[in-house]
Amino acid sequence: MLTICYIVLYMDRSCMSMAGPSMMKYYNWNATQFGLVSTAFFMGYVCTQLLGGWLADRFGGGKIVMFGAIWWSIFVFITPFGATLGLMIAIRIFMGMGEGVSLPAMSTIIAQWIPKKESGLAWGVSIMGVSIGIALAMPLSAWIINVWGWEMVFHAFALLAPIWVIIWWKFGKDKPEDHPTVSDEELTYIRSDQGLQMDNSGKLVELTTKDIFSTPSVWTGAISFFCTNYLFYLFMTWLPTYFVKGRGFEMSTSAIYTMMPYIVATITYPLGGWLADKAANKFGHNMGRKLFPLLGMVGAGILLVLGSQAPTPVAAVAFISASNGLLCLTMGGYYSMPIVFSPKNAGKITGLYATCATIGGIVAPLLTGIIVDHYGYNYALYLGAGISIIGAFILLTSQVQPIVPIFERQRKNQHMIIDNE
Repeated sequence: MLTICYIVLYMDRSCMSMAGPSMMKYYNWNATQFGLVSTAFFMGYVCTQLLGGWLADRFGGGKIVMFGAIWWSIFVFITPFGATLGLMIAIRIFMGMGEGVSLPAMSTIIAQWIPKKESGLAWGVSIMGVSIGIALAMPLSAWIINVWGWEMVFHAFALLAPIWVIIWWKFGKDKPEDHPTVSDEELTYIRSDQGLQMDNSGKLVELTTKDIFSTPSVWTGAISFFCTNYLFYLFMTWLPTYFVKGRGFEMSTSAIYTMMPYIVATITYPLGGWLADKAANKFGHNMGRKLFPLLGMVGAGILLVLGSQAPTPVAAVAFISASNGLLCLTMGGYYSMPIVFSPKNAGKITGLYATCATIGGIVAPLLTGIIVDHYGYNYALYLGAGISIIGAFILLTSQVQPIVPIFERQRKNQHMIIDNE
């Protein structure tokens, strides 16, 4: 169900990039103006990430996702009615607010349903819906645009999320305890590896918001995730236009080639999650959860530079597809980190990660448009590659381990001072 939700969410989100060339012509936008419209979505998206995680941890992820799905669908439907640049920006902001609550809420559901040792694979399978959704949106959008016009893309895609809401309302559950077919044995298996923290007296450690957000590794992981998503959103918002205007493809050909990076990602999303679980089992959560994100970010940057210099359009597609595949290999490791930090607060921590990722979504489309207008596509791709590689070095500084409450850190520091004296 979460995989399907991601498919719908990203179909609704990415249809703007496929409609981009037609909308730029219809509204007479330049690249900077289209970048601003693309960025507007993320302005709304970033506003509700932390709120969505907090609400999901408190009230249950399913309710929050259903509310968000109905909300964003309304604004997808009315997108073609954005007659002015300002109105279009406002519509995209409100749509982003609806999608913004969903990712951290889904993290809360996964944290309830999945033992920690399987969390990477669970995330990988769930976010596989991202690449499937984008890959489906590209040819469907191109076909709808050719037959009925770009406006119909938004009207048609807006119907998908309400259908998902009805199915989740009927079959979805926030917790395994609420599902009638989950046995006591399975529930015990899930809960035995939830990583709940106990103090020396055997009491459950209750983390405060200050405990969570004063942990440096939570922030370095989130900042690194910004770097990963800068490149991810550059791909998502600009690849169709790059293939049309930067490489000279026709719209229908661009739609086919734009699918390729996401077909590759459909394989690497679950593979990366599975590898993260295996590496965590062998090397521990700290190195294991970081290993493939580190390799993926560096590899994605290098391959993107090679793609920008490829002598033929087909070679560029091959390099960029491989780059996106390695980039998406990182996601299972990243999204399984909040569950290691604190399963009970996974929604809040994922909300922070998603907020930093969304800042990448705000910056990448607009900055790419500005660079394209002034320097051309290659320099925009170089910047994305460089940011991805920098993110790998930032991630090296993060310690992926259960969060220690502030009073425990202070007591440990006092003991170290006494021991040194």
